[in-house]
Amino acid sequence: MRLLANLALQNLGRRKARSLLLIAAVAIGSGVVFTGATLMRSIDDSMAVGFTRLGADMMVVPEGALTNITAALLTVEPTDLVLDADVLAKARLASVARAAPQKIARVEHSGIGSHHELVDLIGIDPALDFTIQPWLKEKLGRGLRAGDVILGAGRDAPLGSQLLIFGKPHLVYGKLGRTGVGTHERGVFMSFATLEALAASMPQRPAVLAPGKVTGFLVELAPGATALQARFAILSAVKGAKVVTGDSSLSGIRQGLAALLKGILALMVLMFASMAVMVSVLFSAIVTERRAELGLLKAIGARGAQLIGVMVVEAVIATGVGGVLGVTLGVLVMRLYERSLVYYLDNIGVPFVWLDLPHTVAFAVGAIVLAAAIGAVGALYPAWRASRRDAYDLVRGEG
Repeated sequence: MRLLANLALQNLGRRKARSLLLIAAVAIGSGVVFTGATLMRSIDDSMAVGFTRLGADMMVVPEGALTNITAALLTVEPTDLVLDADVLAKARLASVARAAPQKIARVEHSGIGSHHELVDLIGIDPALDFTIQPWLKEKLGRGLRAGDVILGAGRDAPLGSQLLIFGKPHLVYGKLGRTGVGTHERGVFMSFATLEALAASMPQRPAVLAPGKVTGFLVELAPGATALQARFAILSAVKGAKVVTGDSSLSGIRQGLAALLKGILALMVLMFASMAVMVSVLFSAIVTERRAELGLLKAIGARGAQLIGVMVVEAVIATGVGGVLGVTLGVLVMRLYERSLVYYLDNIGVPFVWLDLPHTVAFAVGAIVLAAAIGAVGALYPAWRASRRDAYDLVRGEG
């Protein structure tokens, strides 16, 4: 293997111009794919944060329940009407991507604010919620636990401080940013378990605090599903409910951008495929040019597998180096991107979530390995064809 590597390096060194052009072409392709994949994943994560801040596509609430519809968020108003917590899960609707249940209880004499102030206590399932937690402006460095509360932007209490609710201490886990929506501004959010534990301390227990009951669901449409399809499916499956839809254009934008990202991914796959074809064509020409050299190697006893090995190792080295240079180029481009567009987005309050370091390193290694693999695959067929020729024919350059 060491001998093959030495021969491959000597061949690359003897034809510097051609080797540099091959490395440059692979570097450009690898750099584009690495940068594109990393930015696409970062943009996808940023879109997830941005679009979840736009709230749900629709709400499912009991008939007769009051709702609040804003340009950005759908919210349920406190009511004595309830739905079963598992009603949508049992329905298994293909048009629904995810549904976040909520329990909302409007109480007084809670100990929050003035003596007679009405306070909305809102229970969420942290594992299913996608409309509240994206609005967290600050939070503790851990997950939401039993006894933790999240305060709306209109509530003033230091992060990590204790808040007494019906005489029981609760830890302020996080605070929401300004939304302009009443329940989000004045609400106190907590897990279902924390809210239900408070029920025993309330003078009057709201019906929604009964186990297995919720005030309503916030729903996100499945990719490709329309609001009309989901509405019909939900009303057919859930008796005694009504469906309130938000701005349908937001759903279209979300699904359109998701389709666009998939299209970009397909283009990157095609780019790598075209690079593999380019390497294969180039090495076909190289094999043709080096017939005499390969014939002499075969004449002095080199086996067919060794000839193939020389060509494949040469291709792997060239494309592997190109992959490393491409990743380096991609990192520089992303640094420039970070100092320009991302900096501008941060200044206007639009979040951009960069891919974390472990995943970025994994993408970089993947791009390099894929570039080297393309080199090996591209050189394999022309090298295999040459290895099957007689030494005499190779030296004479026939065929």
